[in-house]
Amino acid sequence: MLARKYRPQTFDEVVGQEHVVRTLKNAIRQGRLAHALLFSGIRGVGKTTIARILAKAINCEQGPTEEPCNRCAACQEITEGRAVDVQEIDAASNRGIDEIRELRENVKFRPARLRSKVYIIDEAHMLTREAFNALLKTLEEPPSHVHFILATTEPHKIPVTILSRCQRYDFRRLPLGPLVKHLRDLCQKEGAEISSEALEIIAREAEGSVRDALSLLDQVISSGVRTREDLIALFGLADRLLVEELARCLLTQDLKTCFRLLNQAFEQGVDLVYLAEDLVEFFRNLLAIKAGGTLELPEAELAVLRTLSLEAETEQLLLLFQLLLQGLENVRRSPVPKLSFELTLAKACQIKRLTPLEKILEKLVALQQGLSQHAATFTPKAETASSPMVQSWQEFVRHMKEKSPSLGALLENLSPPQEIDGSLVLHVPPGSLLEDKEYRERLQRAARDLLSQELKITLAPASSETPSSKRQKLVENPLIQEALKIFGGKITQVKIYEEG
Repeated sequence: MLARKYRPQTFDEVVGQEHVVRTLKNAIRQGRLAHALLFSGIRGVGKTTIARILAKAINCEQGPTEEPCNRCAACQEITEGRAVDVQEIDAASNRGIDEIRELRENVKFRPARLRSKVYIIDEAHMLTREAFNALLKTLEEPPSHVHFILATTEPHKIPVTILSRCQRYDFRRLPLGPLVKHLRDLCQKEGAEISSEALEIIAREAEGSVRDALSLLDQVISSGVRTREDLIALFGLADRLLVEELARCLLTQDLKTCFRLLNQAFEQGVDLVYLAEDLVEFFRNLLAIKAGGTLELPEAELAVLRTLSLEAETEQLLLLFQLLLQGLENVRRSPVPKLSFELTLAKACQIKRLTPLEKILEKLVALQQGLSQHAATFTPKAETASSPMVQSWQEFVRHMKEKSPSLGALLENLSPPQEIDGSLVLHVPPGSLLEDKEYRERLQRAARDLLSQELKITLAPASSETPSSKRQKLVENPLIQEALKIFGGKITQVKIYEEG
């Protein structure tokens, strides 16, 4: 396999981890290499490879040296995996306290053949809590002839007591450009003619993992794939043009075309989970471009992203990105991925095009100006200041209920009175007891006693306006219609709140 055939044997052959290589080489040169190292990073970025190179650099007959010769007996034994003093331990299958106790006992003995013992513990986060506890003292004060290298893809699962005893190195994902270059160089060595577009797809699918990229390249070479189209057909990947077209339809809310494209991909055997992932990543890139970020992508893809970013607002892209990300999880778990995908597309097409905040502010200013003009046109004539009775109607009603419960009960159901030409006008329903002269006189006396002034109280029929007619009048109000026109909205419900 390519991953084993082209495994780096020196620090200079390592791809994409220059920061780790540089630090380790300086530490070896200065004689300051720590006895416990922690290598963390995703799968296939060179953690175990660099650990083996470091073991050779420590034990090379020409060293310790930052450039192992790979010719001496020590280097060859380590390369071939038969050095008794360099042990690789898979913590996933040797995770118990018994294995660590055995390791701790063996650490005390001097190396059998090499200069130093090196223990490479792969997937170190799989060790049990008891195993970590047994390893603590040894990691803190190991013998001078022992080096520990812990490799893990999940450093957050390593106890802090272990982390504090290790010198940590974080391995990075390999960027798209260097990974494509590395694949192209290997293709030249293997005599395989594969297009640059196909190599870019392989590098993108590997997500920064060199080992994953080489595994895919192995399959591509074995299958005789040469072009981008052949590669898409081989792996059932989504065509970039299909993803772009789907994205355009979502931005324009063209659900019919979305369904047609999805059905076309389904009939062609495209993996719908891959398609959903690509669509989510596309909108993520679109959002990044909209926010002014930089992406390491082919220029053709960047040109499409820049064009589409001008056709949508940031808020709309954010909502689409969020909805598609949630839909991706549903597609992954669903027994019928196609239906889940269609539901996600339908929801995404319902997201309305959002209005920029600046335009909303402009419309608010326009509405305010319209209100001012309306107020200037329909300002009523100034009326006499409300009397104390109008201003404290509720208090007056409470006073009347205490003095005369029957009269207070009649007043409680009335709206506050109006003052017209010095008289207080009460709107009463037909047949009300207040129409009786006796009741009006009692009310007159009560008002005089409470307010210490003479007031003329007259009656008027209550408004016969029904709630439906009130709603209709509100809907037909010119100001309401103007607001609907400015904001492009519609009335869904009208609620009437009575005063008092």
